[in-house]
Amino acid sequence: MGIRSVLSHEPDFVVCGEAITGSQALAQAQELKPDVMILDVGLPEMNGIEVTRRVRSLMSVAVLIVTMHDSDQVVQAAMEAGASGYLLKSDVGRALPAALRAILSKGQFVSESVRAAALLGSSGGEGRERRGKSERLTSREREVLQLLAEGRANKEIAAALGITTKTAETHRARIMAKLQVHSMSELVRYAIRNRIIEA
Repeated sequence: MGIRSVLSHEPDFVVCGEAITGSQALAQAQELKPDVMILDVGLPEMNGIEVTRRVRSLMSVAVLIVTMHDSDQVVQAAMEAGASGYLLKSDVGRALPAALRAILSKGQFVSESVRAAALLGSSGGEGRERRGKSERLTSREREVLQLLAEGRANKEIAAALGITTKTAETHRARIMAKLQVHSMSELVRYAIRNRIIEA
């Protein structure tokens, strides 16, 4: 509502759709073909970084990540996924229209407070190691990971993704092996640390 309110004063922008979950956002993007998508990182079902990765592989659309997270790890992950811009929620009121115009004209925008992180990349071996583990997951495994971390049972995951329960169980086992975690609590901690879900 806050974003819609800001954009209502900008005659050159039209809000063509809204979504509650990452899956809905991806489906709407394919149907509506917007010029720009505005995504939060912490979306249910499919987080904003995964939506960015998927939508950028399917179509030419600029993506602006709007989030409260200013860590270099999240900025870097968003940019690597194909985001065109990264705006902190605290800057939305004064900078959202400028951010959208910058993306459409120059191709990129990053909030000043996180610009250094975006340019320098994630620092520290731990961040690189975590990112490397996530990148070894397939797109379907990343979907299953998020649903697991949200507390969904294998049967619920199977229904949500249109797969069998046995396939969901197989994905779960592969994810835990790839991430080198041995319990659901470790998996949830991993998802929170990497902003796959909100704490």
